[in-house]
Amino acid sequence: MRQQLVLFFIMLSVSFFGNFVSAQEPNDSEGEVRYISDDLFTFLHAGPGRNYRILGSVVAGSRVIMLQQDRDNGFIEIIDDKQRTGWVDAEFINKTPSVREQIPSLQQNLQDANAALKQQRTENDLLNQQIADLQSQNTTLARKLTEIESQNEQMSIELADQDQTAQIEWFTRGGIVAVISLILGIVITYLPKKRRRNDNWM
Repeated sequence: MRQQLVLFFIMLSVSFFGNFVSAQEPNDSEGEVRYISDDLFTFLHAGPGRNYRILGSVVAGSRVIMLQQDRDNGFIEIIDDKQRTGWVDAEFINKTPSVREQIPSLQQNLQDANAALKQQRTENDLLNQQIADLQSQNTTLARKLTEIESQNEQMSIELADQDQTAQIEWFTRGGIVAVISLILGIVITYLPKKRRRNDNWM
């Protein structure tokens, strides 16, 4: 019985101690996510060599002023962006601007390009709208032209019918006049002639 009680207290103690330890350890949910900076740097020395005292560090890509060069030791004396004077390894010095220095210019160029692209897109949209309007006007004019051609054809047919009707009327009137003239000629021919009086006395 005692062994069981001792075993029970031991298990209870282990369980309590394990919970206490786990409660003291931090976990991912207790803080905000951050990232380690990946900026590179080179040491700034008090003299032309790695044995001289380190004055600080210069971040990679910083703009510096070169004062002189120690070709024997391969070091260059500079003034950094914090106005500190010191020596750095010559292999870390370049004549061309670093990417860090070019980023503002590249960003400005990108903004200008995006602005030009946006302007070009606006102009293209305007031209597309004008083209759509012209196409709509062209369609409307083509439809009106078709209607006018149809009306013109209809008027031509009506005019031809009127001409034919007029010709028929003229022929009819001419025929009637001819018939009447013929009848009058026949009637006049058969009318009795007046005898002339003989006024001569015998």
